[in-house]
Amino acid sequence: MTERSERADGGGTETALGRGRDEAGRSVDPAVAATAREELRTTFSYQVERLREIDTKAIEILKANLVLIGIVVTGGSIVVQTEFELGGFLNLFTLAGGALLLVSTGLAAVTYTASDLRGGLSIADVDAVVAAERRVAEPSDDGAEPPVGFDERLLRSYAEWIDYNARVIAVNDLLATVTVLLVFVSFVYVVAGVAVGAAGLTAVESLLSFAVLTAFAGGFTWMSAHMDHLGPETTHPDAAFEGVQITKGSDRAKAGASLVEMLGRDPDARRRREREAAASEDRRDE
Repeated sequence: MTERSERADGGGTETALGRGRDEAGRSVDPAVAATAREELRTTFSYQVERLREIDTKAIEILKANLVLIGIVVTGGSIVVQTEFELGGFLNLFTLAGGALLLVSTGLAAVTYTASDLRGGLSIADVDAVVAAERRVAEPSDDGAEPPVGFDERLLRSYAEWIDYNARVIAVNDLLATVTVLLVFVSFVYVVAGVAVGAAGLTAVESLLSFAVLTAFAGGFTWMSAHMDHLGPETTHPDAAFEGVQITKGSDRAKAGASLVEMLGRDPDARRRREREAAASEDRRDE
């Protein structure tokens, strides 16, 4: 090996080391990035499976409710043509049960159509990655700080995807839970209505019974809907990661806030997220 080649190799090594030091300040350790990326990918996959499970339950409830409504309508049309007296069985209980069954059917349809996960790289993202890698490969003399490494950008993107998907799951799980509870409560009202009609209670007694049953049904629904989680519990001082709620997505308070935002009734939050997205795009282009 000649002296020139040794100097060239030495200079190349020094340049590579210098570039590695420069990039080290703007990138994540490859081993740490690989471990974190694998964990994030696993969490993302769990979220996809959970949302698919919620959608399956919603569509099954929707089908069952539609079949039940069809049976009730058909049976009612047949009974009307007979001499059987239905006046005593068409009371507040049965009417409320039928209304709740219709509401649960609508919520099941909304739950199925509200699923919208976020993830993956778009064409613009790939273009931004290629442009950033080119800026890293081409040395700059203006002293500008090198762009953030691809590993860090991917990890942060995964974190944002998971956070967004958790809010979607929280909304869908809330809707699915309310749907199931409404189906149960509707059957309770129908059974109570049949019992009241058979017992021949007076109007005052029926109203009092309806109020009592409604109070119990409301309390039961609220308690069941808010049995969402036990809260994070740290048993080791080094357990710094609280994790993501895979099944519920988030607690009911955040689920309600996300539902309000999804309905477009929180313009301040929407504008704030749009500003954050615009700032993220600006940082990505720098």
